[in-house]
Amino acid sequence: MSRVETKRRRTRRRTATQQRNTSRPRSRRVTRRRHPRFGWYAGLAVMAAIEVIEWPLALVMMLGHEIAHRAHSQALRDFAEGVEAGA
Repeated sequence: MSRVETKRRRTRRRTATQQRNTSRPRSRRVTRRRHPRFGWYAGLAVMAAIEVIEWPLALVMMLGHEIAHRAHSQALRDFAEGVEAGA
């Protein structure tokens, strides 16, 4: 058996996971995750567009929601650090 045939057999034996984890160049297309609160913002924009609520109110609600979420996340991180320090 020649070296080329041996190499071909090894290549065929790779699992799908191994093939994905190789360093071969991948496609140029980059997949981006949506913002976690994209649905909330889209819903407010739709309500403002059909005039259920006014645009300024929708903007204030979006801003307030984002600020509250970030403050809540920071408070949880601070709490977790305190728990780790106390343990």
